[in-house]
Amino acid sequence: MNQDYSDFVHTGPETLAGRYLRLFWQPVAVAENLSPGRALPVRIMSEDFTLYRGESGAPHLTAFRCAHRGTQLSTGWVEGDSIRCRYHGWKYDSAGQCVEQPGEEEGFASKVKIRSYPVKEYLGLIFAYLGEGEPPPLKRFPEFEREGLISVGPPEVWPCNYFNRVDNACDIAHVAFTHNHSLQSRPDEAGHLEMPALAAEETEYGIRTRVKRPGEPLTHFHFHMPNINQAPPAGRVEVSLKNAVNVRAHRVFWRVPIDDEHCVSYVVAWMGITGEAAKEFQEKRRELRGSLNVSPNDLGATILDGKKRFEDLDKSLSTYYTFWIEDYVVQVGQGATIDRSRDSLCRGDVGVFLLRKIWERELRALAEGRPVKQWKSAEAPLVKEEEES
Repeated sequence: MNQDYSDFVHTGPETLAGRYLRLFWQPVAVAENLSPGRALPVRIMSEDFTLYRGESGAPHLTAFRCAHRGTQLSTGWVEGDSIRCRYHGWKYDSAGQCVEQPGEEEGFASKVKIRSYPVKEYLGLIFAYLGEGEPPPLKRFPEFEREGLISVGPPEVWPCNYFNRVDNACDIAHVAFTHNHSLQSRPDEAGHLEMPALAAEETEYGIRTRVKRPGEPLTHFHFHMPNINQAPPAGRVEVSLKNAVNVRAHRVFWRVPIDDEHCVSYVVAWMGITGEAAKEFQEKRRELRGSLNVSPNDLGATILDGKKRFEDLDKSLSTYYTFWIEDYVVQVGQGATIDRSRDSLCRGDVGVFLLRKIWERELRALAEGRPVKQWKSAEAPLVKEEEES
């Protein structure tokens, strides 16, 4: 049977891309959103799971339903590091083993087990390994392990395929145009925004894209296979346009499929501030997020519907949220799922071309039973000091 090695869109458990993504740790929740004794339903790659945090504080991930009559386990109770079904009280430990069945014969529980999955916490996120066999080492980011403030953004749930977002990571040419409004880019004398010089190369962790704009230092963007984008540090972090903090922020983004037509992005930022400065920044950011009376997604949707223009947006929106809206418009605007074979890739798509080539190579190897590349974590910060200055 012929397989389409360029089908990165479909990620259910029986699909080639889905099997590949399951070979990697994937974030499933923001850690602070799951308090001890709480259970949540989680959907990732068209599969449903039960995520809960035991009373000990340890997170656990199990099958979505009770083995008895199929009730959703997340509606039940967390007891210690186990979870009890709300329907008939069957209780499962963190390994998915049924340990108690009220009213049933002794010994029956030992014959019932639901699936459980390895879980780890890192950088304010909860990660799960959903593949077969022993999980690989969790990918680490040295830049984010230094002393400073780790800030986890709200999960960004978008009505489009995750690869709309993954593709964008290596597409540096879009920045001057898509983010023209937020960056207030200036056109050249001919009235056009000038394209930067671009180059992309495969690395032991993924792809490094080099960008050189006229009059600016060389910049590197880093993409970690299979679905992680690491951006160079921003010039400053804005709590709002009226209240900017002059601190450089490193950001890393995980683009995760919910199903084939929806995705979620988890965003983690590291800033070199500590103590009172970090506390003040967090308080101001919480205040800003609480003051938004309409979501960035809704604002992006009104632009896609033709009801608003970018020029109609509230001028007090932070650059962070303006970036969000700009990316939403161009990425969701491609459609929920698209046939990428119809794309007309050009010189500015050097990073996109390499990304798709690598993905196709890895999916072909997986389909043919050959070893896939073992991607590594960077052993030292990828951003050089001269790039941060």
